[in-house]
Amino acid sequence: MSALVEGVRRGPGDTFAFLDADLRLEEQVGAGTDGRVIRKYRLRAAQLVFITCALGLPGIPLARWTALEEDLPPTFRASMLVLLGTVYLGIIWFHRAATIVYRDHLAVRQLFRTRRTVWSDVLSIESGSGSASPRTMLLDREGRLFALPGGVGAQPHEVRAIEDRWVRSRGEGWTPPADAFVLAARHRASARESAMVWAVLLTVGSFLVLLVSGLVLESGSEWDGDELPWLFQAIGFIPVVVFVAVYQVAVRLLLRRRTAHVP
Repeated sequence: MSALVEGVRRGPGDTFAFLDADLRLEEQVGAGTDGRVIRKYRLRAAQLVFITCALGLPGIPLARWTALEEDLPPTFRASMLVLLGTVYLGIIWFHRAATIVYRDHLAVRQLFRTRRTVWSDVLSIESGSGSASPRTMLLDREGRLFALPGGVGAQPHEVRAIEDRWVRSRGEGWTPPADAFVLAARHRASARESAMVWAVLLTVGSFLVLLVSGLVLESGSEWDGDELPWLFQAIGFIPVVVFVAVYQVAVRLLLRRRTAHVP
């Protein structure tokens, strides 16, 4: 079993190797699969270093101040920890995200889980459209259309290599999906992408509103030295709630709108 895990070539960006535990667990559960790794795609080490420094370093003094400052209200302290935790979870996701090509299946490693798809259940692999950055999209038999992480789309020759492996390994019984099935999957994926954009924009907006409100109240002397306004104390909680709520509502509304005229 350890040989299967050691077969995954580790690069200098594997800072968070402890999160590979679920990969080992799935290999134990997935008995009978061929665990020989052909290729593993991750962001380059330089990209990971830049992301870690750009997002992580500014948070270090803030985290230290939040943890050591004795006069901070408990709500504000918890709020800042939630905000910083969200940022550092994002950094961990960048380090962990990967596409791993095995002989008999493909694995997409995410923050908390690894999604595995055998080649016979892959219905299409194609370059995504309508995105500012190149991506490679995979459609599986359950109708899920998702991007392959690790910078696969930026390497056309690697995309062709994955497609060749899929064509050779999908089996003689493989049949192409119906057009209606593909269209429905694309509508769902498009709705999720648009909902994510709206959620991010409104989350950033809510954070800025809270920040500006706190600064305005401070300049107007509406808080005294030991008491922060409640809205300013919730600067870490409210954006998270806004993101979850907006994303869930937007996905449903956009999907309903885009499928309203689909027969």
